[in-house]
Amino acid sequence: MNWSSTRMTEIEIEVPTNLVRKVTEMLAYSGLISLEDVSYLTTDQQAIQGNEWQSKATEFNDLERQVLTIMKSLKIPTGEPEDKDFKILSESSNTRQFADQIDREVREVVAGMETNRKEVDTLRSYLDLVTPFQEFSIRMDSIRNRRYIYSILGTIPSGKVERFKESMENIPFALIEYKQVKNQSIVLLLGTRRHMEYLQRAAKSAYLNSIDLPDEYQGTPKEIIEQINAEIGALNLKINEANENVNKLRTSQAKRLQEIYWHVHMSRLMSEAITKYGQLKNGYLISGWVPSGKVKSLEDTLHSISEDILINIKPQPDKREVSKAPVALDHKGFFRGFQKLVTTYGVPGYEDLDPTLLLAITFPLIFGAMFGDLGQGALLALGGVLLMSGKIKKLNRLSSLGTVVLLCGFVSMVFGVLYGSVFGFETWIEALWQHPMENITNILLITIGGGALLLMIANVLAMINFIRKRQWIKLVFSGKGLAGLLLYWSLIGLLLSLVIKTFPIPRLIFTILAIAAAMMIFSEELIERVTNRKKPLFEHGFLVYLIQAFFELFEAILSFLSNTLSFVRVGAFAVAHMGLSSVFFILAEMISPSKGLGYWVVIVIGNIFILGFEGMIVSIQTLRLQYYEFFSKFFSGGGKKYAPFQVSHSVKQGVK
Repeated sequence: MNWSSTRMTEIEIEVPTNLVRKVTEMLAYSGLISLEDVSYLTTDQQAIQGNEWQSKATEFNDLERQVLTIMKSLKIPTGEPEDKDFKILSESSNTRQFADQIDREVREVVAGMETNRKEVDTLRSYLDLVTPFQEFSIRMDSIRNRRYIYSILGTIPSGKVERFKESMENIPFALIEYKQVKNQSIVLLLGTRRHMEYLQRAAKSAYLNSIDLPDEYQGTPKEIIEQINAEIGALNLKINEANENVNKLRTSQAKRLQEIYWHVHMSRLMSEAITKYGQLKNGYLISGWVPSGKVKSLEDTLHSISEDILINIKPQPDKREVSKAPVALDHKGFFRGFQKLVTTYGVPGYEDLDPTLLLAITFPLIFGAMFGDLGQGALLALGGVLLMSGKIKKLNRLSSLGTVVLLCGFVSMVFGVLYGSVFGFETWIEALWQHPMENITNILLITIGGGALLLMIANVLAMINFIRKRQWIKLVFSGKGLAGLLLYWSLIGLLLSLVIKTFPIPRLIFTILAIAAAMMIFSEELIERVTNRKKPLFEHGFLVYLIQAFFELFEAILSFLSNTLSFVRVGAFAVAHMGLSSVFFILAEMISPSKGLGYWVVIVIGNIFILGFEGMIVSIQTLRLQYYEFFSKFFSGGGKKYAPFQVSHSVKQGVK
């Protein structure tokens, strides 16, 4: 069982057919049981009843989508359900009739409004064409549809006029320029109808935009503009009238539609739940997981409905069933943000350790070591408090991460005191430990040492997981078990004995330990097959076994080396953080050597940049070290999240 999760118990409930609705409604509002799909426990004859509920679920789903579409068209929010005790709808025909009626009304109004709006857009495009010619007294019908003359009235880029005339040397035409507006010339192109196609191609290549209006628009441009404006006005009246109708529908039907939506929504959820039940001869079988502390309460509630309801409480899950047990992480308040980071990687298995509490220590520690600054850390902590408060509405969804930001900011402040850094200034306070830029080698070596310690802790946690799962061979012989830990210690000892001439422990001891640990890892699969009496001992032959075992050992050693060296980035970023601050100091002094206003403006901008850009990079690197170097040693994240069946917004997710 997960160390910081709620203990779970598997139960089976046998419900008579006539009580299935009532029991399902009770389970939905209790929010306790995480349902297992046992619909496969159904004979062909019993499946008929199950198909009825599947049909109901489909019907409610279609109706819910229809109601949502109507509400979206009327801009009605779903809101919160006023009724907290919904029942499964027995019959949806009346609701369907009402929805169909409203749907037709809304579609008619909306469709008419959209048609009118598109027509207004078309008329406005006509206005754009005619407006440049509004001062002309020429009638549009006098230049259109002439028997022998083809004409184009439009605009052409002024620089294209002469070029256009040159290209038309062999064609009889007349180009009358009326006026120039900005870089466009208003022109009238005249030619014979016999050369119409050539004139059209030439006009297109010269970017001559003609006035292309429907024949219904006659008279001068000014008269046409008046006619179009009158039509736009009439259409806008229709649009306003349609808007009023929509508002009336919204006002009169909002509450009814919201009620219908929630009734249908809840009915769908509960109908879908029933489709997961098994089918008995005279009833249904409900199977699922309940928090152990809530089993008695659930029993009492079910028996209060009817004594005919039978409840079978299964014993604690064995090895075969433990993977089915859901995990209910119950971290609240301060640790919710770190739980979110853990579940982003994966859900712990039921018997695995939950790394949330450990992450709450290691994540801020690594972040603070890379981002050590008293002033910038204080701003981060303040941002965390602001995020937790929920006052920034756009970031409400991230409010649970406020604690992560707060702790990271606080630890950054601690390291800022150790490094002697305040907003990048290293002279304002005395360093309690050392300045990273002045002791780069020490910082890098110390962070490697810290990384090695974390990897050892991860190895120990992996061993604890093996003990919990009773995987004794992996505990002793696995690269993540005792053998891996001995190999890692011996490799570190060998390295230290080579570097430190006066190292107190003889090198021979580490060599023997390394060989012994390597042989243990090498023989893991063989010992497992012998213990479990699997034959043959070498499934694909002895040579294949040797090659496979060698590469597994090589991979373990390479993993230890790469994971350890990855922690160099902690020291590297600590140094880079100070280096980036110094760059802004140099820029500030270049702009204002006397440290005037310009100097401080650059310093402020620099700190904002460091908080935003470098803060994001350091967060990513911290997550990477946690996920790929630390978690990968002991945390597989293959668990199943506890997702209780519940439909009431008044019931919070998880275990109360």
